[in-house]
Amino acid sequence: MMHHHPRPHQHGRRHGVITDVHRQVVCRHQVEIEVWPPRAEVQFHDDWTGNPANAQVRFEAQVYNSSQGHTWETRDLNGGPGLGTIDASGLYRSPPKGALASGTTELVVATSREDPLRKAYAWVTLVGLGPRPVEAAEVAVFPRRVNLYYRNGANNNLIDDCNKQRQFEATVFHSGAQVEWLVNGAPQGVVGPWFLYQTPANGASAVVTVRARLQGDPAVFADAKVSQLNYDWPGV
Repeated sequence: MMHHHPRPHQHGRRHGVITDVHRQVVCRHQVEIEVWPPRAEVQFHDDWTGNPANAQVRFEAQVYNSSQGHTWETRDLNGGPGLGTIDASGLYRSPPKGALASGTTELVVATSREDPLRKAYAWVTLVGLGPRPVEAAEVAVFPRRVNLYYRNGANNNLIDDCNKQRQFEATVFHSGAQVEWLVNGAPQGVVGPWFLYQTPANGASAVVTVRARLQGDPAVFADAKVSQLNYDWPGV
């Protein structure tokens, strides 16, 4: 009679279900971003010599390996806030000139939303003169030089009275102020664009100065010269 002996268990072997664990590794490409145009020259928005259309430029950004888009900002070359502005559509608008030098450069920055470490840059050069310079006030007087005769003395009675007086006219440029009139530095109490100068009764030949001066700004004036004469008729 045969006896069957069970096989001895191998030392350390355990019975049960053996499970194989598989790890799936998904490889993704790195997020990349680029900006176009990479450089632009833009006029200051208050440049009086320029076309307003040249005070802005539209940038476009392309993000690769991400569908989450990007954001825009402007920065100076040291990383501080930019001078111009850029909206969500990529439209950059230049700043006013102020004290900035023509040729000032700043950066337009596009940043990936998914990976903020991924950025692209464009260089913007700001050019122009800024606002039209404020023109200094000026005064002009007409006529600039006349010859007049004294009212009396010598043979001045033979001279028509229209040659013993003259009306002067002043024109003011780049100011709304009035002019005041002076003769040889003495105020005449006349304010306005016209001044009637009359010669004295008599005197020696002389030159006097008729001045039209801007009220409130004595450094702005115009002068006319009046030669005052006596008339001598031979044999009279």
